[in-house]
Amino acid sequence: MAKKKGGLGNKGVEVLLSSSKTDKILSGHASLEIETSQITTSPYQPRTNFEEEGLKSLVESIREQGVIQPILVRKSGGNKYELIAGERRLRAVKILGYNKIPAIIKTITDEAAAIYALLENVQRENLNPIEEALGLEKLIKKFKFTQEALAKKTGKSRSHISNLIRLLSLDEYVIKLLSQKKIDMGHARALLPLSLASQKLYADKVVSLKLSVRDIEKLVVEKGDPSTKKTSKIKKDDHITKIEDQLREKLGVAIDISHSKFKNNGKIILKYSNLDVLEGLLKKLGYKK
Repeated sequence: MAKKKGGLGNKGVEVLLSSSKTDKILSGHASLEIETSQITTSPYQPRTNFEEEGLKSLVESIREQGVIQPILVRKSGGNKYELIAGERRLRAVKILGYNKIPAIIKTITDEAAAIYALLENVQRENLNPIEEALGLEKLIKKFKFTQEALAKKTGKSRSHISNLIRLLSLDEYVIKLLSQKKIDMGHARALLPLSLASQKLYADKVVSLKLSVRDIEKLVVEKGDPSTKKTSKIKKDDHITKIEDQLREKLGVAIDISHSKFKNNGKIILKYSNLDVLEGLLKKLGYKK
């Protein structure tokens, strides 16, 4: 199966760590063994959940084969180093009681270290969507990126970044289910147009009834938002639904088309979750300040 364009390319990390003006990587690297006690974790680490089974497997692998690939660090003052990438390897080595770990020292900016931490996690072991969304949001806030600029920096599509960050506007209960992998990103996206109370209600249906993404999308369209008094007795035409799906994918926001077959008119509602999403939408629509 061919990979979708706009996602994270296989060479994203390598490109980031190559010599370039945008990433401002200042020097080469040296490889050596560093005391684990001298290494502090990265403040830019997007991963919050380290699965126990995966970590156990890594521990056994390192016990048998050693650390095959060095971790990446940068100097942080004195004899201390800040981890750039390889926290799972560092944790595994500490579990084994090893005092040293192979490391490559890089001299890079805060910006490059933050981007690398995100890309390394996505490429080596998938972050859950909420971890990735929080990582992207942190980059936007910390380094004042627009979503378009961040797309260029990370090799991700603008719509991918927008769709992920929109997930952070979900009800906290739904965000927790998504983080725990009890629902998928597709389920969560289908719930975005609903009120927070309704998001929780439908998320519970997904879990208890084991609904597919298509099931929940259909349920939301047919039943609407039970927390409001606005209910539609007329099923939306499949052609209209298809157009909504296409526009949602193209523009990266929720779309609602209301069409009257009798009057041959209607309206299109574009729903955005925050100002960054609105800014991106306006650019796609050709709006200029």
